[in-house]
Formats: sequence, structure tokens, C-alpha cells
Amino acid sequence: MKNAVKLFSMLLVLGLLFVIVGCKPAVETPEPTPTPTPTVPVVTDFNVLGGWMDGGDGVYTLTTNTTSKLEFSYAKDEFPYAYMSSATITEDLSVYKKLVLTVEGSGTMLLKLETSDSTPAKEIGINVTGIQGTYEWNLMASSAFLAKVNKVVIIAAPGKEESIGTINITQLKFGVDVASGFIINDGFNNIPTNVNEYNGTDEIFNFNSKWENFAEETYVITQDGTEYDVSFTKAAGFEWSAMQSRVQGNFTAFNFVVVKVTGTAGQPIIVKAANGVETRIILNGEMQEVVVDLSEMALADKNAITSILIFGNAGRTGTGSFTIHEAFMVDDYEYVAPVIIKNEYNGTDLTFDIHNWYDGGDQVYGITRIADEYLVEYSKPDANFHWSYMFANLDGDFSGFAKIEFEITGVENKTLLLKVESPAGVKEVPVTFDGTKQVFVFDLLTMTTAQLEQLNKIVLFAAPGGIGSGEFTIHSVTFKTSDMDVNSGWSSIDPGVYTFTYGETTVVNYTKTAGQEWSAMRTDFVPAEVEGLNTLTLVLKGTAGKSVLVKPNDNGALEQTVSFVDAMPVTITVTADAFVSIIMFGEPNTAPATGAFEIVSATLSYVPVDFDPTLVYMFNAAWVANSATIYDIEVMQDKTMVTYNKLAGNDWEWMRVQFDAKDTAGLNTMTIVIKGTAGKQVLIKPNDSGALEQFITFTDENPVTFTVQAAAFTSVYLFGDPGVAPATGSFEILSASLYYTADVNDLWVQNDPDTYAVVYGETAVVNYTKAAGQEWVFLKNNFVPGEVEGLNTIKITLEGTAGKSVMVKVNNSIEETITFAADTPVTLTFMVESITGLIIFAEPGTAPATGSFEIISTEFMYMTPPPVDTDVVVDFTLTGWVDNDGGIYTFTPTDGKNVVSYTKTSEQAWAFIKNVFDMDLANHNTIDMVVKGTIGAQLIIKPNDKGAFEQTVTFDGTEQSLRFTLNEAPMMVLIFVDPINGSLTGSFEIISAKVLYVEPGVEVATDWVDNDGGIYTITKDGMVYDIDYVKTAGQEWAFIKNEFVGDMSGFNTITMVLQGEAGKQLIIKPNDKNIFEQTVTFTGAEQTIVFTLTETPVKILIFVDPILGSLTGSFEIRSTKLSYVEPAPLDQEIDVNFTQGWVDNDGGIYTFTPTDGKNVVSYTKTAGQEWAFMKYTFEDNLANHNTITMVVKGTNGAQLIIKPNDSGAYEQTVTFDGTEQTFTFTLTTAPMNVLIFVDPINGSLTGTFEIVSAIVSYEPGA
Repeated sequence: MKNAVKLFSMLLVLGLLFVIVGCKPAVETPEPTPTPTPTVPVVTDFNVLGGWMDGGDGVYTLTTNTTSKLEFSYAKDEFPYAYMSSATITEDLSVYKKLVLTVEGSGTMLLKLETSDSTPAKEIGINVTGIQGTYEWNLMASSAFLAKVNKVVIIAAPGKEESIGTINITQLKFGVDVASGFIINDGFNNIPTNVNEYNGTDEIFNFNSKWENFAEETYVITQDGTEYDVSFTKAAGFEWSAMQSRVQGNFTAFNFVVVKVTGTAGQPIIVKAANGVETRIILNGEMQEVVVDLSEMALADKNAITSILIFGNAGRTGTGSFTIHEAFMVDDYEYVAPVIIKNEYNGTDLTFDIHNWYDGGDQVYGITRIADEYLVEYSKPDANFHWSYMFANLDGDFSGFAKIEFEITGVENKTLLLKVESPAGVKEVPVTFDGTKQVFVFDLLTMTTAQLEQLNKIVLFAAPGGIGSGEFTIHSVTFKTSDMDVNSGWSSIDPGVYTFTYGETTVVNYTKTAGQEWSAMRTDFVPAEVEGLNTLTLVLKGTAGKSVLVKPNDNGALEQTVSFVDAMPVTITVTADAFVSIIMFGEPNTAPATGAFEIVSATLSYVPVDFDPTLVYMFNAAWVANSATIYDIEVMQDKTMVTYNKLAGNDWEWMRVQFDAKDTAGLNTMTIVIKGTAGKQVLIKPNDSGALEQFITFTDENPVTFTVQAAAFTSVYLFGDPGVAPATGSFEILSASLYYTADVNDLWVQNDPDTYAVVYGETAVVNYTKAAGQEWVFLKNNFVPGEVEGLNTIKITLEGTAGKSVMVKVNNSIEETITFAADTPVTLTFMVESITGLIIFAEPGTAPATGSFEIISTEFMYMTPPPVDTDVVVDFTLTGWVDNDGGIYTFTPTDGKNVVSYTKTSEQAWAFIKNVFDMDLANHNTIDMVVKGTIGAQLIIKPNDKGAFEQTVTFDGTEQSLRFTLNEAPMMVLIFVDPINGSLTGSFEIISAKVLYVEPGVEVATDWVDNDGGIYTITKDGMVYDIDYVKTAGQEWAFIKNEFVGDMSGFNTITMVLQGEAGKQLIIKPNDKNIFEQTVTFTGAEQTIVFTLTETPVKILIFVDPILGSLTGSFEIRSTKLSYVEPAPLDQEIDVNFTQGWVDNDGGIYTFTPTDGKNVVSYTKTAGQEWAFMKYTFEDNLANHNTITMVVKGTNGAQLIIKPNDSGAYEQTVTFDGTEQTFTFTLTTAPMNVLIFVDPINGSLTGTFEIVSAIVSYEPGA
């Protein structure tokens, strides 16, 4: 804290006025003599309504002229500047800061402030439409001018004759507050020119006049009498350029816009009156009518029409022409309107079928209804029809549905793009036909509730983005709910143990013999059918005293035990990101046993998760190219590398990410950090929205950060060299994320009266006036702490007058002062545990002072805290432990220890306690624990729920220490208490439990020795060895050595720190092998030498100056460490054979005998060792590999459970049939290990099997 701000209160004798001061010590001064407090007059807004008069030309008819409303019509005749005026103003207006105008109607007006002397008037011009608007005229800098104002004047349709209109003003007042909302300044004028005005009386309003380009100069428009000839050439990027005829008037009497046109055959043309009010036709070379129906528009929306737009060859490139013969509005018009029948959902049915399909307007799709099916034939002749579509309109609230099932038969290898649309966003899914009737599931759970409530269309694109012809049959398209009945497909893992009787419920009978304690039943799901479903609801009934263990996804973290106490049903609910299976154990860990239970129901559904404002959704690995031959996307560990090669015609080829609403709901901010070649350009287009898009031109090799906010994100498109083809290039996406931002930039208020005034617009402009004694008055942000709970980061951007300063203070504790430079915004970022306060001091410690600064943005968000520093030891002895199942374990802190007591039933042998760390421990690599318990009892301690880190401790009655070394961030610790012995009650102590960082590698503990004797004198000082030598001729190659003791198989790197006399040399030879040998020439300074071995280090030999031949000298070995360094990923072309090399995890159970290239595995287990396993841990970095293929052979009926990466997601069960059996495992993470459990469910205690082969490889497309 640069300056300690001290707040104190001085109670004045009169007025009870509290004054905040600060940044200086309190000084005792005599109490001042009280003086009377003057009465300050209260200034209120000044209303200008009421008492208005026509200026004398008889142009204005005032229908309402009260203090709450001024409504008038005008007919200008030959008086272009006829006016009306307010009553004379005698009030001093200099105290006011704005003039507020709320107006609607049809027309235009000039609003003038006139003075009592020759001072020029100030004025604004307003285009008045049927949509009410409020304008706040900023007059803060006009105090002197306002002191002279004595009249407000209105000139309707300024400068025009024969103009009519109606205007309704409901607010016209001078305000004491600063302008906010839609702020305008002196001289503002939005009155259009070149406009066709409706006279208010004609039955037909002809606007076939004054046609002009809307934005781009695409159209060449030539008037020919009363007609207009139009030609155009539209290049890439100008497909949607338009022309317009501006209109103005009261259009409430009109229901149709009619444009009669003749144009280039085959080209589409669109006439548009307002958003969503348009008509598209295909020109045929003859005169045609384009009729736009206005009848469903609200009257105010009709009056808000300001132009009629025409899009020639709409949405396409190319050249063409058309002639506008007539263009008019009319009340009634006879024409044959196209019949588009909507599919109307009643809001209650659990399913909803879609019919009524139509061509999208390009006349590409021939649609024939046959009963309830649709035969669709299509022909797309050229690039203009790449995105021609067919559609079905929807009406209703579809938020109760979870999916749409499309049942379609199409020609093999032909493609179709399925798309649903709503004003709030779209989603699309590409599918490929296989020639048979297929069901394509369109997941709606990835869309937001707002999108589903407003679904209005299903769109189909055949051969999307391409040309061609073909046909397909739509058998059905059906909306369905999320609830999915999965009470079927049950099977007994061990044949004959479980049998099933299906009906309205499923009755399960089981008979388990000795050794079948863990025999189970299961049902597996098709991933595509259950995609997005995150909740399992299971209702069971059974015999009192019996139990069933339910294990969804074969995941111990999800398992629950159902204990029946009576005949009543028991309901359990399980939530997971996805479901692949349900496994159930009747009377778990008990055999022999017989019994029955009933599965009343088993349902998968989607339940929305509560919004987490701290969620940061990273999507840099999710980019997909529209065409893989154009964009090559390589996802790397720290970035995504993109190269592209665009051919002619690929101007707007893209790559994109589509978001699932269930993953990103509530996230309103997107940030992409991208790096490219100077001079190259990319376009980033969130939500496929032009309003959000940004072109980025790289100027150097520095990364560029793109940030945008939206209510929700459904997709983001990225274009390399947008609009250019052919083109080649590359860029790197360094990061891409969605997160939540709370924008609080409109919540700034002054803490002390008359000190800070905030003018809100796109930014917050702060004007301050500090009197003497107000050195520490401040501006505060009036956010509600409860509404930003969980957010931990404040980002504020400010700009101000060069040389002036502000202090930003967070939570009344953290502060930073900045001094502004000219035209240079400054961004400050504060990361705190929680956000409780935010204030700003302008020119802190200085008064009197006046000035202004701009708060460009103020945002609260959550940013992932950096990993805990390595020097911090995290003690979790007493905190964070929980009983996973509940009701089994209790935790009692006692003298700094944690005493854990437990009471289990026989089915709860594997119930566990856990501690999930709530901080990022990526910088840590070690867990140290000290425990103590009853002699003979056991703990299985499993860091990160990984078997690779698991250790078993058998208590000996003393304090026992365990160290777990991890090669990944510590995330959790699970402890299973005496599961094999099966004790049901007891206790143990956690004496200490800590997470820490231990420097990789271990100091070599063995000593250096003179190999020959009598040559080297070796003195050890701590861990430093001083080596002196005296050699005679012929002893040049005499050496010292260090032979390691113990298991060094986990190391592959030797690091030595040496220092010796400059110019002398050592030859260092790890493992006495030339391939690892290095020669070191001393520099006189300390030198570090690293040796990377491809085998286990066992010893080091050092030859001292053998080539130069010095006979005497000395040097120091300051450190010798062994460590493991992750090797570079093995090339994906190299297969890894791991048929041999397996180890027995527990020891004394498995033996391995190589036989004719196979590995014959024999085992002998005792009761309780059913789940003892063997494992293979890969030494190579296999990040480039994705497939494990194993061939095994064993005794009929015996089983293996094979578990790559110790992950249930990859696990497979093998039941031997006496032949060689092949199993393939496809992994989404690097292969690290494979565990094999041998016949654990059947419980055989002896036996053999063969690993015929075991290979790790890379398989494209796997």
C-alpha cells in the first residue's frame, strides 16, 4: 500500500455532518466556532411542456398541449421554416446539464434553443418514427449560453414545403443530472435527405423514386421516365449488398409493399421492408410482382419503416440487371400468396412429428409427399446453389425437448447438413448416408433454453457447400424428450449367475457360488443415443436386509449401495458428464448367496447444471475445418497450429468451433490469442454474426488478443485470408476460451455530494470538482457483492489528461496509482480472493482540484489462480477429508492428529474417505503421509485415484511414513480402510499429511573410490568431494568410480556439477559405455554436465586428464544427481512391443516365462488376493500413439480385466474361449501403463494364460 488511507469522522456541533478525510495523520486543533449552515435551494428539473403556440403561419394544429404531452400535426404548404414555440422562459437555465426529449410519430423536426440577445441559437435535428425514442442533449459545457435562453422553438420538416406529419412529445425538460442513455450533442442531426414522403391521404403511396445504393456502390441505377434500370456486378464479399428507396410518413393504413420488376432469369431478388418482413422470388426474365405483406406488423412498426431495400441476385456473386417498373404501398392487394404451413407444437405432447417441407426459393428441391414420408430430389448445377436449402417452419416452445430424430434413407456417401434456427442462435450437424435407413440424433441439449423457446425453422442442405444432384427419403423427423428408459439389455457378466424377467419392471434373480463375491450384471449404452444425458435415476425394490451395489460407468467415485429395509422402493440419483454403462452387484462381497430384486425403472435424462461463474471453458483443441484439404489443424500442447492452402473459389473457406450450451451456458466473453505472419489477415466471427466479427491484420510476430462479449456463444468461425483466393499461409492460436464477465461500468457513483459527476455512454466519463479539504473524496462502484460471488479478478481500463493521476483501490486494501499519458489508455488488473469493494480517487491527496477522466471499462471475472508456489507445503492432515458414502467414517482432530473412526457393514468393505484439493498444485510432485493404526489392519492409499500411485500399508502399531511421488499434479487422495481383511469397525490416526515439492532426482548416496588405489585422495566435505591425484607415467588412464547401490530403474538422467583447474580435462563414462561418454575441459568456474541414458544408470567412471597426461592436480565433484526426464515423444511410425517386461504389482503372485515369443503368465493367489494385478509401465513417451492391440489365450471360462492407463473408460473384460483372442483399445490420452486383473470375479487362485502379443501403435482416424 503506497499511502495508508485513514478514515475518521469529525462530528460537527451543528448539522451532525460526517466528513471523510485521509492520507494524513489526525492533528488535534481547537474546535471551530459554529457558524450557521445556509439553506441551499433545491434545484428540480424544468419542464418545457405546456403553453406552446403556432408561430403565426397556421401550419401547426395542436391537439394536446399540456404539461405532460405535446401532440401536434403539421401541413407545411409554402412555409418551409414555419415554427411553433414554447412559452417565454424566465427561469435561469444555467444550472441545468441536459435537455431530455421523448418523441414518437411520423415526420422530422428541428429543436432550437433561442436566446434573449444576439447569441446564435443551438439546435438539433430529429427524425421522428413510430418507435418512441428518448434523446438526452448534453449541455454540461453550456451554462453561460443557457443563462440567456428564453424560448424553445420547433420547426417541423425544416426547409420543406408541402410536407405533413404528426409528432407526439411526452417529455421535454431541462435536467439537473448529467446526460445518460442515448446522448447527443449540439448540432446532432439524423434527418434523412433524398426521401420519399407520403402525404397522408393518397390510397397508394408511390415510392419508385430516389433509388440509391444502401452502402457499397454495387448498383448502377438509371432513371428512365417513371422506371429505373439497374445493373450490378457483385464480387466476393458483396453478396448481400443492397439498394434502397428512403420513405417517410404514417404508413398505418398500408398492408402491402408491391414492387413490379423484370430481371435476369434464374437470379433471386429480395424486397425488404423491415427485419423479418421481406419476400424473395426467382426472376424468370418476365415482369413479376414481389409482394411484401405488412399486415401482421404493429402500427408503430409500420411507422418505423424508413427505407425499402432491394437485394439483386441476393446472397450471390455475379452480374445481372433488372428494371423496377412500379414500387408502391397499398392497403389491399390481390395476389396469390405462397402457402407455407407451420408445424405448430401444442406445448404438451412428449413427441412432435414434423411435416410440411418446402424448397428454400432456389427451385432446387423437388419434394413429393407419399403418405407420411417425403421423397426429395435435388439438383444443384453451379456454385450459386452451394447453399440452397429446403425447410420446415416451426411454431411453439421446444425447450422441453432434448433431441430430434431424423430417420432418412439416402444414397451411400452422399451428405446432408441438418440445421435448426432461432433468433437466439442456430445449430447444425453434418451427416453422411450409408445407403440404408438411418436414424440421426440431433442433440438439442447443446442449445440454450432461449434458443429452444424460439426455434422457428428446420433447414436441410443436400451436398452442403457443393454442387450435384441426388435424392433421399425423409421417413420421419421427430422431437423427443430427454428421458430415456434404459431398463433393458441387462446381461450377467458371469454366465448363469443373474437371470432377468422383463415386463413393466425387470425382476432380477441371482445365485452366486463360493468365489463369486463380486459377480455382477451390466447394461451398456450406445454413446450416440445417450449423448448429453447427465443424470441416472434408478428405482429398486428388494428383500429387507439385502443390498445391491450400483456402479455406473464402472467408476468407483459414482457407486452407491442400496440397502433394503422394507418392501418400499428405493430411489437413487447419479450425475455424471456422460454414461456408458451400469454395473450392479447383488449382495456385493458375499458368496454363496441367492436372492432377487426388482428394477422398477432406470432412466437417463438431462438436468441443467447450476451456472458456475468461475468456469473457464478452453476450446483451442476443438477447431474443425470445413474442408480438411484446405485447413490443416494440428493441436499441440501449448497451441493450435493452422496452415491453409486455398484454391480459386475458396475465398470464404472457414474453420470453426461449435459450442454445446450445456458446457457454455452463461459464459458471455470470448478471448482468442492468435499469432500470424506480418501482412496476413484473419477474420474471427463469433456466432456467425457480422456484429461480433473482427478482421485482424498481423503487423509483426507479436500475439494479438481478440475479446468480445455476447449474451451466449453458439459457435466461432475463423477465416484465413478472408475473401482472398488462391492464398496460402499459417497462424498459431495460442489460446481460446469462454468465460463469464460481469460488466459493472454503469455502476459508478460519487461517495460525497457535488464531487464526481458521471456521464454514461459507451464509456463512463467522470468529471470531478474537489474543494479544499476534499483531498480524499472518492468515486465508488455500487455493485452488489453477492451478485459477483466467486469472481476473483477486476480489470479496469482508464484514460485521462496527461500528467493527472488517479488511485484505484480494491477491497479497501490493494491500491495502485497511475499517471496518465496523452491518448494512452491504461489497464489495471487485480486478482483477489473475493471482490468486496472498488473505489477511485482522482488526483489523490490533492485539493482543490478539477478535471475529468474516462473509465473505458470495468469488468469482474474469474481467472484461474496460478499454481501454488513450490516452496509452499500444503498441510491436509485435518482439513478436507470427507466420507465418500456418508454415515461410515467420522473425523476427530486430536492434538494435531486426525483420528478416523469407522463402522461398516459387510457390503461396505470398499467404502472410502477422500480429500480433493481445492487449489492448483501443478508445481508439486510429492505427498508425504504419516499414519498409525491397529497391528495387522491395512490402508490402501490411492493418490489421484490412480493405481500407478497406490500403496498399501499394514499397520505395525507405530507411526509409519509413506511418500508418494507423482508425475502429474496432485488432485486428491483416496483411502480404503482394511478392505481386504474386511474389518467392520475400528480407527486409525492420520498423524501428518502434506503435499510438497521435492527437487527431481536424488543425490547419489554412494562414495567415490579410487579404482587402482594409491593414486587418488578423496575427501568428502558434506556432499562435495575434493579429489587430489598423483600419477606416475603409465597411470594416465587410472580412474575413480561410483557404483550405485539400490534400484535405479526409475532414472534416466545423471547431472554432475564440477569445478577444476582451467585447461585440464575429465573423461566421464556412465555405465562404462562409450555411447554415454563426455569429455569435460575445465574453465575454472563451476560447470554442469548432463548425461541422458537409454538404460538404467548403474555406475560412473571418471578418467582425469588422460590425454594431456598431467600427473598431479585436483578438482571438485560438487554434486551428482540421478533423475527422470520425460523423453521426447516416440515417433508415431514406431510400434512398441510390450509382450515381455511385465511385473507383479504385489510380488509373489505372478511369474512370467518367455516361450516362443509369447509370455506365459502363471499365478498363485490366496483368498483376499483376487484383485491382485500385474502391470506394464511404458518407459517411452507415447504421446504420438493411440492404440493398444493385445492377443491373449487362456483356459475356457477364465477371465482377464485389462485396464489401460488404470482407467475404467478404456477397460475391457476378456472371457477366454481357448483360442487366441484379439482386443483393441483406442485411447484419447497417451498410453502410460496397462494393468491386468486375472480372473478376479470367478476368483480362481491358480492358473496360467498367454500373452501372445502386445503392441502399442498409432492408427490414423482412431
